[in-house]
Amino acid sequence: MSNKNAQLDPRVKRTLHLIKDAFISLMDKKGFDHITVRDITECAEINRATFYLHYHDKHDLLQKIVDEEMHEFLTAFQLPPEFEVNDFVKDTDTPPDSFIRQFEHISAHSQFYRVMLGPNGLPGLSIRMENIIRDSLYHRSIIAQPNDNQVTMPRDIIVRYVTSAHLGIIMYWLENDMQYSPKYMATQLIRLHELGSTYFFKGHI
Repeated sequence: MSNKNAQLDPRVKRTLHLIKDAFISLMDKKGFDHITVRDITECAEINRATFYLHYHDKHDLLQKIVDEEMHEFLTAFQLPPEFEVNDFVKDTDTPPDSFIRQFEHISAHSQFYRVMLGPNGLPGLSIRMENIIRDSLYHRSIIAQPNDNQVTMPRDIIVRYVTSAHLGIIMYWLENDMQYSPKYMATQLIRLHELGSTYFFKGHI
């Protein structure tokens, strides 16, 4: 939850939570185009005046929900400002805290991600997630090796490849009902990042 919401009156927070849950549930059932404000207020069991106290319309509601989730997604994956190259995890069986936090965030907000990435969801959400992951991984690559002359492949190619794999693992986890824990997924992800996929097929490739 964002700092702004954390400071709200508990009754307001409860109302916003009801509206958000109702909206996501309706998105799953009907898709955005077929949802009305009346649908939302009836599902959330609030009156229209309460809805309009917080949102201009359903478009405003969608934007605020997505912006808040993406802010938390970004915050979970960010490195601390003082992070240095020596702080990178050396043990592939010990995932970075930021990887674990990202999976924990998705787990805590799984209904949002399942619906918004699903057939009745928001087409552009995966692109926003990809951009956040790519920017963060690019920043990490600069910390790891700031000199492009010392990178043996164009940096952009490396970052794009790793970004696609990173997002793909998240999508796989959601599509399979998050059957593994956030820490387990974070561990497998860092192992794939560090060792590459062919490492796990030794003797077979």
